[in-house]
Amino acid sequence: MGNVTTYSVTGLAINTPYYYQVRAYNASGTSGNSGSQNPTTGPAVPTIGASPANYAVGVTVLPSFAWSVGTTWEFQIDDNSDFSSPIALDPAYVATNAFYNFTYSTTSSSVLANGRTYYWRVRKTGPPNSDWTPTREFTTVNAAKPIINPVISGVTTAFISWHPVPFSSGLYYDLLWSTSANMSGYTSVTRLDTTTYTLTGLTQGSTYYIQVRAKNTAGTIIISYSTVTTGFSPTGPPICYRSYPIDGATSYALKPTFFWYIKGNEPGLDYEIRYRDFTASEVYPAPQITSTSNHTYKTLLVDLIAGHTYYWQVRSKIGGNKSLWSTAGDSSFVMYTSLAGSPVIPYTAWPNGGSTVYVNPPTFYYYIDVYATGLEFQVEYSSSSAVDGGGNFTTSPVILGWSANLFAEGTTSLIPSTTYYWHARSRLAANHASISAWSSAANFVVAVTASGAATTPIPSTPVGGQIIDSPLSAITLYWSASSTQSLDYEIVIAQSSSVDGLGKLNHPLATSSGFVVTDPTNSILVTAIPYTVTAGATYYWQARSRLTANNLVVSPWSMIASFSTAAGSSSVVPLVISPNYLQPINNTSAILTWRIPVPSETHLQYDVQYSKNADFSNSVSRTNIDEPVTQVTGLESNSIYYWRVLSKNDSGSVSNYSSTGTFKTSGTTAVDDKEVIPTQFELSQNYPNPFNPTTRIAYSLSKDSYVSIKVYDMLGREVKSLVNNETLAGNHSVDWNGENNLGYKVSSGTYIYRITAGSFVAVKKMVLIK
Repeated sequence: MGNVTTYSVTGLAINTPYYYQVRAYNASGTSGNSGSQNPTTGPAVPTIGASPANYAVGVTVLPSFAWSVGTTWEFQIDDNSDFSSPIALDPAYVATNAFYNFTYSTTSSSVLANGRTYYWRVRKTGPPNSDWTPTREFTTVNAAKPIINPVISGVTTAFISWHPVPFSSGLYYDLLWSTSANMSGYTSVTRLDTTTYTLTGLTQGSTYYIQVRAKNTAGTIIISYSTVTTGFSPTGPPICYRSYPIDGATSYALKPTFFWYIKGNEPGLDYEIRYRDFTASEVYPAPQITSTSNHTYKTLLVDLIAGHTYYWQVRSKIGGNKSLWSTAGDSSFVMYTSLAGSPVIPYTAWPNGGSTVYVNPPTFYYYIDVYATGLEFQVEYSSSSAVDGGGNFTTSPVILGWSANLFAEGTTSLIPSTTYYWHARSRLAANHASISAWSSAANFVVAVTASGAATTPIPSTPVGGQIIDSPLSAITLYWSASSTQSLDYEIVIAQSSSVDGLGKLNHPLATSSGFVVTDPTNSILVTAIPYTVTAGATYYWQARSRLTANNLVVSPWSMIASFSTAAGSSSVVPLVISPNYLQPINNTSAILTWRIPVPSETHLQYDVQYSKNADFSNSVSRTNIDEPVTQVTGLESNSIYYWRVLSKNDSGSVSNYSSTGTFKTSGTTAVDDKEVIPTQFELSQNYPNPFNPTTRIAYSLSKDSYVSIKVYDMLGREVKSLVNNETLAGNHSVDWNGENNLGYKVSSGTYIYRITAGSFVAVKKMVLIK
């Protein structure tokens, strides 16, 4: 063994007694043996459980560990592989259990850090101790940490909102609240898929603390914790802030609607509104109206006096507790004085010019060329243009009721492949006997609904803008299709009702994955389509069929059906009313109107964009509009304009933009500059071709049309949508810079571009060389 006094023996059995002796020797000889020693080998190394696996990534910040073999243990975990600074754990807990669970109790001190690598090991304690198990390592999930925004407290509620940093979508959250700063005895609400929540049932005078933890997209793994907020206490009824009409605004409605908001989301409130006529009295009267709901708006039930100036105030209340009256800002408004002295003949906007209508029954849009109040409108339609001496249609006319809207929804389904005629008139709301003449009649054609042996489906529900209040993931579309042969079906959903030349919805949000065989009810779940509808939006859908036995026999797309989803307290996607469908405006100012298809429980404001470019480049914005109407001025004459609108509420919810409305302004055009309208549709070869980096595609329209121009690769996959809007008759062109819809440059090769304009369809090839 050499000149040593120690020696390690390997390969011994565990927990077994052994005997050994030692003797010495040198050049002179060897000594006798020492006395016998009788040591016992140490205990077995513990067996580690399967989780977390060695080198695992994305482990929760509250992991659990398990092992076996033995009765008492020592467990170490550290972010250093040499275990120089292990995390302090409860040794008594480890010693008596064959596991260790990181759990949230009163603070997040025992929570592991995000995106960090940890090492852990276990040994059995003695005496003697066993060897350590081989070191395992894992990395915790690298996730966003919730950042809590300032808490907005109410009487017995608190509005809590937060945002993950860095931003991450698709997470779930648990909201924890407690009356202790260390979060002991906390209460929780789990699996929230939003970043807001309103606590209710709080006690005035108590102090509350908040913490939020984030979970993965499956809601099964806790990935991060926010810090604990400072304490807050519920307050009295919130002060109201007036939003419209204020600052001397002009109200065009005889019965104006008052809008206000509170900071936060306080359910269960009532409101009192009072107003005074500055022209008649300097003293506020008793409250004029009391809202019996928690809506933050109210429409007067009586007409105010044209030309008079009014002031108004609002306050909130819950039970017998009332807030102070609103005081901030100038609350005055002036009643508009330009009431129509006589009824105005409207102009028909859509449908007209023999357009094909795919929504049955259709919605009729019209406008007036002066801005006047106090008018009501009526629409009449028929399958014949014949009229009597009073201008009324004589063949089975349908006459709709009077309405103050600039649109009217048809009440009866029309016959496919049939031409219909319609016109509109107005009357004074204050004098129903004074009625204008009918407008000039417009005509349209109802789309074909059947072809060959494949029956075109007929949508049955939801249709007609029906408001859906069920869970948004459980909406079912129903249709009927009578046929003696087995049929398969395909459906498409969009947020715009415009269609291409084949009658299919443009800009589809989702399409069923090919044709599918449905159950006997002829229905298919929206969840079968890779798209989830959202609150406060309007959707359009249609279906078509094909023969199961012959996939080449396909029906046309059905009529378009629509439905809206309940908004709750969310913002709502507005619907464009007028002007639209290239409606002509006979001056350089336009009154834009829209409507909300579903009510919202919160006060809404609107932002409008308008531009001469379909992609809204160089657009002009009007923001924070309180009524669904605004006037834009200073427009260029003889131009096409595009406009759209979104809504937003006081809680930060912002809707998507509406579909795009279009109109054209009038003006004087020099004779030399007058464009010659082409006599036919045409798609020209792009120039230059081949090209790098940009080419131009020219096309001609013999009449106003909805135009779609798209670029495809040689496998038929869409690369770029260049044009998708109504376009005036004439000669036009569009450039392509070789980018796809995501803004990335495409590779060299041959591409196909396709135009659809009404029933005109044409395809050409072009070559990109780099």
